[in-house]
Amino acid sequence: MNLAIRGRLAIYFDSNLKLHIIKDPLVLVEGNSILDIDSFSKLKKEISNHDIIGDENQLIIPGLINCHTHLAMTLFRGLADDLPLDIWLRKHIWPLEDKLQANDVYVGAKLGAIESLLAGVTTLNSMYWYPSSEAQAFEETGLRGMIGAPVITGIAELPEAIEVIEKHHNTIQDRLRVSLSLHSPYTVTIPDFQGANDYLKEYNESQVDKPKILLHTHLAESENEIEQSQKLHKEHGIEFPEVSTPTELLESTGILSEYLLAAHCIHVNENDIKILEKNKVRVSLNPLSNAKLGNFMPPVPKIITDISSVGLGTDGPASNNTLDLFDTIRFLALYYKGFLHNPTLIKAQEVFQLATIGGARALNWRGIGTLEPGSLADIITINLKKPHLTPKNLDDSILNHFAYAMNGNDVENVVVDGKVVVKENEILRLDVDQSINEVEEATNRLLS
Repeated sequence: MNLAIRGRLAIYFDSNLKLHIIKDPLVLVEGNSILDIDSFSKLKKEISNHDIIGDENQLIIPGLINCHTHLAMTLFRGLADDLPLDIWLRKHIWPLEDKLQANDVYVGAKLGAIESLLAGVTTLNSMYWYPSSEAQAFEETGLRGMIGAPVITGIAELPEAIEVIEKHHNTIQDRLRVSLSLHSPYTVTIPDFQGANDYLKEYNESQVDKPKILLHTHLAESENEIEQSQKLHKEHGIEFPEVSTPTELLESTGILSEYLLAAHCIHVNENDIKILEKNKVRVSLNPLSNAKLGNFMPPVPKIITDISSVGLGTDGPASNNTLDLFDTIRFLALYYKGFLHNPTLIKAQEVFQLATIGGARALNWRGIGTLEPGSLADIITINLKKPHLTPKNLDDSILNHFAYAMNGNDVENVVVDGKVVVKENEILRLDVDQSINEVEEATNRLLS
């Protein structure tokens, strides 16, 4: 299908991080990629058998990228709020997850995918149980993304994770990839981290024509992570190295590399940040979830200055409590200004970069997060004809609206891999009411 997208403005970073702002734009899509983007007056003669979406009120931008979430936790939204991370996990979430069945994860992930698409997220990275059920949800909804093959010492082992990679990585026309998801340094032992990393290196070196797999983990999310990790290793009779931070612990294992995606990175000092950048580690910042769980806040100004590959994540919908990345964007743009008494920190242009091309870099996924010709056609349009987005004539300052005023409900059209999946605020491929009812039924069973 050939597609033409009209708008008032188009904004994107190219692969060299140059910002482009095009007035009265037209985007031409051929197959699953962007053929051209320029002003309507220059490209209008190229429109022939194109389906046309958008109008003069639309802002055209790349689809947003959610770098860290637990998609099926829509099942637990609103449960056990206002609790510290350790109590929230161990006394509430983990006992419920013990009761999960494959179909629960499927219906939870499907609703999460719908929620994400409606809010303009076209790619997301999820870490959760029953990854094949999540894969089914990705396929049916049209979402692009990465599922996690879980590894937790004594619970989910590497051979099972390898089976998930062999089954699902680089499938659905490369809309779906798989990460090795090692939960954290306090649930996975050093030998298990090293074993997974050995497999990752061997796989990435041997699969020349396939996308590389990432190792995805939570890092430095809680203040007592070292103590918890020491306890884990003592229980398994494993010697623990003399380290003072979770980052130093992972460095001691030899697993830090350009193929590691670290979520959170809250409790990191200047030396930790140097270690992460030296090893080309990729980072997902999830500040809204961090604030809700009272985990302190990551040193974002330092991280985005010193680390090359950084994106944004919502974390799970049970700890956020939404998959609307715009909430995280606005929070990030505002919080550090107030906390550090400096209104020049985390500018609108920076959060736009983090939510688009930055996310692509964090996930090591070429061809997304931009509108430059030749890239994959993951595109959203945002309706600027809204009271809270008025005036819309401030073309050169429209990113201020993006950072401080927009929300997921402003998303009008969503294109993934060249296919329209949301048109005029409506999901085209699925029955939303049915999906809501399925999650209600699954949650009721889990709570019974």
